[in-house]
Amino acid sequence: MTFPLPALILWAAGFIVHATLLFVMIARKRWRTFPIFTVLMGFNAVRTIILVILYKYSSRDTYWFAYQGASFLDLALQLGIIFELARVVLKPIGSWVREARSMFLLFGILGAAAAAAIAYYINPSSPSTSDFWVEKGNLFSAMLTLELFASMLFASTRLGLLGSSHVMRLGQGWAVWAIADLIAEGAYSHFGKNLAGLDYIRTGTYFCVTIYWIITLWRPEPKRRTLSPEMQAYLDSLQNQLQSDLKRVSSLEKR
Repeated sequence: MTFPLPALILWAAGFIVHATLLFVMIARKRWRTFPIFTVLMGFNAVRTIILVILYKYSSRDTYWFAYQGASFLDLALQLGIIFELARVVLKPIGSWVREARSMFLLFGILGAAAAAAIAYYINPSSPSTSDFWVEKGNLFSAMLTLELFASMLFASTRLGLLGSSHVMRLGQGWAVWAIADLIAEGAYSHFGKNLAGLDYIRTGTYFCVTIYWIITLWRPEPKRRTLSPEMQAYLDSLQNQLQSDLKRVSSLEKR
């Protein structure tokens, strides 16, 4: 198959931004905090090369199966990133805040159920059976990604938990991309693939978000405000008093 010029430009741009972001994640050691996100950027860079080769030298069916298989892996990694962001935000001291975990899981399950129900009852305009279910799957993944991030953000805000600057910037970019993806998939499901301009808008949004990640993840993270010695001493004494009270309560229960 021959390369359409717009597709060739988009593939080249996609490889450049993904490879650059992967370099940033490794060079600045961000992979230690976001390993799944780093894997996704590497996967996207390699996927671009493989799909270009298959598009050029293989059959249409081979390319289609490779594309769908890569899309499935991409979705799995995207969902993993949502939980990775939640882990960083909702585990501020290395262990899950119980209320945060329960709230995130509750709204995540409700969001997944709502996304599945909406995707099931919407009838895409694609005539073929395979494309019919592919469009349903894309719509479901777009809704689920946005709803899981919204659940994480709601849980962290409700409980007053603030993640580091990098994780919040990464999450904000992911939310912008998910909104653009949801709008595009919803329009395709209703109007069909005739709205080709939406694909360019969605892809352009993703490129802008990726460039934003490259810049913000390259920069050093702002230092967190430290407590004064007096406040630290007060918190230490408060913790000791709490542990003492817990021991007394425990001893009374054993009697």
